[in-house]
Amino acid sequence: MYIEFKNQFDKRPLISLIEIQKSFPKLDKRRLTEWNKKGYIENIKRGFYRFTDQPIHQGLIYFVANKIYAPSYVSLESALAFYEIIPEAVFSVTSISSLNTMKLKASVGNLTYNHLKENLFFGYELKELNGLTIAMASAEKAILDYLYLHSEIKTTVDFEAVRWNKEILKMLDLQLFSDYLQLFNSKSVTKRFQLLLKYIHD
Repeated sequence: MYIEFKNQFDKRPLISLIEIQKSFPKLDKRRLTEWNKKGYIENIKRGFYRFTDQPIHQGLIYFVANKIYAPSYVSLESALAFYEIIPEAVFSVTSISSLNTMKLKASVGNLTYNHLKENLFFGYELKELNGLTIAMASAEKAILDYLYLHSEIKTTVDFEAVRWNKEILKMLDLQLFSDYLQLFNSKSVTKRFQLLLKYIHD
């Protein structure tokens, strides 16, 4: 049975319990537990599995983050690090979701989801990473998501503390920022963005 199961899903980076039940309606769930104990498959979280002989890479971790709590897209610190706006030391994959704020511990790493209202759930792109398609915020949207959720930002010193990369920030699309800020329609976010501009040009 395992060989048949392996052949069916071998090319899949992630397999959901729903897909398993659809392809193998008579499969006893105890087989999945058995294969997990033997190390053939790994229960990542929330009824999602992967084959343990497949490598874990950044693309897979982001892909898992997208899939196990949807709709969501990678943003905030993870996206800022991806675009090299902040240093790489990010210990949890950070995402935006229109669902409730959530923290999950999965076998591939810690996953953090921050809630935004549905009207702010925009500005993400589909990117190819390690052969997988990932939903990730544009650099501009990741910055505004961060500013929206970090009300503690009061001065340019707050950007210095996180070591935001001024050279990369200078290359971003100011018109896109302007368009997005209109959609946010938030005086506090606009004020924090003005602080960011001051930080960039100081």
